[in-house]
Amino acid sequence: MPASRPRSAPGCWRRRTDMDSVELARQVAAELHARLVASGADPWSPYDFAVAEAKRRGIDVERTAAGAAVLNGGRATFVAADDLILHENMGSPFEQAFLVAHEIGHVELGDDPGGEAAPMIDPARPAEPSPVGMDRVVDYGRRQRREVQMDLFARELLLPRTVARALHVDQGLAASAIAAKLGAPFEVVAQQLFDALLLPPVPPAATAAHVERPLNPLQAAAAAHRGEAYLLEAGPGTGKTQTLIARVEGLLGEGVDPRRILLLTFSNKAAGEMAERIARKRPEAAAAMWIGTFHAFGLDIIRRFHAELGLPKDPRMMDRTEAVELLEGEFPRLRLAYYRNLYDPTQIIADMLAAVSRAKDEVVDAETYAALADAMQAKAQDSDAREAAERAGEVARVYAAYEQLKRNAHCIDFGDLVALPVQLLEKEAAICAALQAQYDHVLVDEYQDVNRSSVRLLSALRPDGRNLWMVGDAKQSIYRFRGASSFNITRFGKEDFAGGNRGRLKRNYRSVPEIVASFSSFAITMRAGDADSGLDADRDANGHRPELRTVQRAEQQQVALADAIEELRRDGYAYRDQAVLCTGNEKLSTIGQDLERLGVPVLFLGSLFERGEVKDLLALLSILVDRRAMGLVRIACWRDFATSFADVVAVFDHLRAAEHAPAGWLRHGEAIPGLSDRGRQTVAKLATALDGFDQTASPWTVLATLLLDRTRIAARLGASEDLADRTRGIAIWQFLNFVRVQPAGRGLPITRLLDRVRRLVRLGDDRDLRQLPAAAQHLDAVRLMTIHGAKGLEFGGVHIPGLNSDTIPRTPPAPPCPRPTG
Repeated sequence: MPASRPRSAPGCWRRRTDMDSVELARQVAAELHARLVASGADPWSPYDFAVAEAKRRGIDVERTAAGAAVLNGGRATFVAADDLILHENMGSPFEQAFLVAHEIGHVELGDDPGGEAAPMIDPARPAEPSPVGMDRVVDYGRRQRREVQMDLFARELLLPRTVARALHVDQGLAASAIAAKLGAPFEVVAQQLFDALLLPPVPPAATAAHVERPLNPLQAAAAAHRGEAYLLEAGPGTGKTQTLIARVEGLLGEGVDPRRILLLTFSNKAAGEMAERIARKRPEAAAAMWIGTFHAFGLDIIRRFHAELGLPKDPRMMDRTEAVELLEGEFPRLRLAYYRNLYDPTQIIADMLAAVSRAKDEVVDAETYAALADAMQAKAQDSDAREAAERAGEVARVYAAYEQLKRNAHCIDFGDLVALPVQLLEKEAAICAALQAQYDHVLVDEYQDVNRSSVRLLSALRPDGRNLWMVGDAKQSIYRFRGASSFNITRFGKEDFAGGNRGRLKRNYRSVPEIVASFSSFAITMRAGDADSGLDADRDANGHRPELRTVQRAEQQQVALADAIEELRRDGYAYRDQAVLCTGNEKLSTIGQDLERLGVPVLFLGSLFERGEVKDLLALLSILVDRRAMGLVRIACWRDFATSFADVVAVFDHLRAAEHAPAGWLRHGEAIPGLSDRGRQTVAKLATALDGFDQTASPWTVLATLLLDRTRIAARLGASEDLADRTRGIAIWQFLNFVRVQPAGRGLPITRLLDRVRRLVRLGDDRDLRQLPAAAQHLDAVRLMTIHGAKGLEFGGVHIPGLNSDTIPRTPPAPPCPRPTG
């Protein structure tokens, strides 16, 4: 992780251009491991093994003191001029091997010459970050993706998934036995096994080069624009990403320093895609540019200027569920009248925090909110207006208390990530000038999804709009829950970035004319559309027009869907080429269950915490903290701990009559009256599975030990070819990933986790956990997704059931947010 490194050998990057970089790293490392073993290197001596790979490349490896200046603030570095890897001389041989392997990854895969040192490595990093907490923001910047890539490369070089799988499934070795033999931490081997067994294997990387069509005249004109602010209106499939990247390539071709280009978007997926597409041609420039989401960029500013914001260097980000928990303890002291519910304030607090979040989207802080509420009170002319003002005043009181509690805990929330940088730049002229001078060109993707705080951030960076270039389509706005509005597109060139120019792309490259014509006829009638919103198709017609099929009764809908899916399959479209779109996740769950009963394989997780396999694991954890052991009702249905309901009742009767610490009864199974012989055997098995754990144990460690050491559950799922088992494995992997990143707090870890899950489910904050890992995307099953989740995807067949407004879920209104004027 030095200041400079050589690029990989010519062609090394481009020969795998169609593969996500993280998976690319893993597959390259697995190939290198196999070559090393074939050459006689011993994989069970990890340090010697890693050094052997370095020497094969003509690279020397030397240890140095931790913190040595030559390490440039990191734990290891590659000195290109001397063909030398230096790493700190501390930790186990496996840890030192991991440092060497991490640096070999940089050499093999290529790196940017201006890269910063990485002070932290994570050998137990999962294949994908959990979509909760700070991982929603930080793990998809180009720099962060680079280190994710190298950590997974290093682990795969030392213990490939295929090897770990064979050791566990074929040879029957437990994770702890593999860890002991390798000299690696248990959590490293366990995570590698989870990735190997619970995620579907990903096919080898494609070798075909990525082909891009030449720019059409409208695209070329947009990419070539320089000077005043510019907004490109680009409908679906019109090549807006290619145009954006062409602009980047044009700027680089003109000699613009890539470090002076800022590229912002709204999703980690879009940021990662743009970074990879630029890296195919200009890997060094892609690494040097700042490419990421508005929220990731805001976090970067917060970290750089934390002292000015009165925050620690790396503040922790809390989600809404944790924020609700933080406020619950303070709630009785807030003297609320309209929002008073001391018995169960969870939902009320969540609604009030929604109002606070919306205020932050408008860059309205607690003091301003209170002033606006006071102004409402002063202007109130009747009882309804006075009540609305008083309610706003109570929200202001909660807002102020929340901000103080958050600051005391050294935390920030998602809304702070843009609001705080805006406040900082608008108040601190010197800091604002420094950032303005740092970036000459600012490019924005998905401009239709900006909210007012995002617009104000852009205005602070480029106040005159010069060299500010945006692309968006008002008809594709999907992020309204963060205060986004296509209204911002109508303001462009007038109230926002006055005098800015506009362009529009008209040719659709994605869909056949039949689809484009249907879209165009609808688009011109949309509130966000106009007479020029139609598109021209570039592809040839296929003769299949969109169909609307109706049924007489609701229960016939899924049968009609299954028939349509099978018709397309007979026409040559695999299940994976088809999708069912719906307005909400709850309806999709019903559709998915019905389609499976009808024999159609589907790929859909639904609510993670409502899935049976996840409930089973939660029930097992509850045994360690629940004196009544109510989770035994579910556990008794497991294959590994199966017993009769009569035996479960016998345990419950015993626990009502006896005093035991949680799980203490497991050690006295023989003394429980009324247990059958099978019941005693089950209690003994459960006692063995939970031996050494109590209510203070780490939930992730308990589950990892159970799944990989004390049962064969993960091995059975990993060996199964059944799609339902594959989906169960994916759900367990997603759940374990969630458990692994839980924030610290007061109370016992397992109790805290169970309480957090209850809050997440109650508040509906588990939506992000419903998304499928990237490794699952190639499975041959019909995709089930919401219409918003399908944005930008292409399928051979798309089925949209229940097209009526009654299926659209309604969210309860948040408390009133007093709005500023102007």
